[in-house]
Amino acid sequence: MNDTISNLTCTFENAEFEKRYLADKWLKVKKFYRNMLIGFIILNLLTIFNILSKGNMQFQSIFTNAVFIVFSIIFFLVSDSFREKFIEISFAILFSILIPIWFYTDFDRLSNLPHIVAMPLLMSVICLNLFPFNFLKAFIVSSISFVSSIALVQNFPTITVPVFIIIYIFPFTVLLVNKWKIEIDNRMDFSKSVQINDTKKLMHETLKRYFGDVLSEKILSHKGRIEGETRWVTICFTDISAYSTIIEHMSPGVAVKFLNEYFNSMHTIIEKYNGQILNYIGDSIMMVFGAPNNLEDHEKIAVECAIDMRNELVKLNNKWHENQLSRYWKNHGIDNIYVRTGIHTGNVIAGNIGSEKMLQYSTIGDVVNVASRLENANKDFNTNICMSQEVYSALTDDLIDQAEFVGEITLKGRKMVSKVYSI
Repeated sequence: MNDTISNLTCTFENAEFEKRYLADKWLKVKKFYRNMLIGFIILNLLTIFNILSKGNMQFQSIFTNAVFIVFSIIFFLVSDSFREKFIEISFAILFSILIPIWFYTDFDRLSNLPHIVAMPLLMSVICLNLFPFNFLKAFIVSSISFVSSIALVQNFPTITVPVFIIIYIFPFTVLLVNKWKIEIDNRMDFSKSVQINDTKKLMHETLKRYFGDVLSEKILSHKGRIEGETRWVTICFTDISAYSTIIEHMSPGVAVKFLNEYFNSMHTIIEKYNGQILNYIGDSIMMVFGAPNNLEDHEKIAVECAIDMRNELVKLNNKWHENQLSRYWKNHGIDNIYVRTGIHTGNVIAGNIGSEKMLQYSTIGDVVNVASRLENANKDFNTNICMSQEVYSALTDDLIDQAEFVGEITLKGRKMVSKVYSI
């Protein structure tokens, strides 16, 4: 990002970044512009009314004020986008032309007004501060107005050269330098805010890529601290069958591309069912349903997700056959990619786990071990989705009709056998 500011023009050297700044500035000053236009209309109407009420037909002043009224009404009525694009340049030209004409045509009357001595500084303040031109426009317009109004006070006997320098040149220079500094400072502040916002956006997007939307929001809302809590959840493990054989002859680049394509598709399905991916372990995906946010019927939803992932894998296999990526496993006697899934439900401890320097949101407990063991049990039962009896008992009738009892396994550390169901 090129955010270098020109010291001469007080603008970003990068034109696109300058446009971005001006768009942001417009959001802050557009209300001021509308109020300014209303003020111009009222002020010039009052001026015309005052001239007419005195019976002194000063056509030059009436004309000048009338032009300002017409321009102000036009820019008040036009669309916001048109006003944003043309209001500054239009009024810059208007000020630069009409003010000298007004002073020249009404010179005799204006030069005899006692308060005319304040006119040069008043015009400078208006052009440099009250009407927020950018620096170059402000410099040009204010200089024209200043020089034009200076002519009105040249006949004042009290305005000697030293006095002229003190009450006009010096204040005008200070106002000009202040305008230059404001434009530089505003752009520097904008540049810093953009960098901060872009960094926050990048960090947020990176956080979402690593942890997903739900967990990222949880981490941010809890300021990075998610205390451990006991939750009843459903844990799933998936693993690609014959993974080592499949990638054995792939280059690292092809293997990464293959896995990423697989993970992208599976992630979309898991996210659809409000599952939370806890970890990628090689080709394996560990996920939880019911944490970090509560999820009703997470046992049933986890099984539906597993079925949908299996259906999605059918589409992926067709795609890999079409683009011939499947040659890496078909040449080794593997017709299609299959995934084994193990599903178990129960109480776990869920939260940030790790050291003070590095944390990871995860779940620990016997449920995790059982789900992993059920994923491996698919090899013994020649199935691709195995679930525990606890999960099976929580299924609705439509899923019960599709499920079947496939056998029993003895889990490590347990004496009793566990029933296993497939779907």
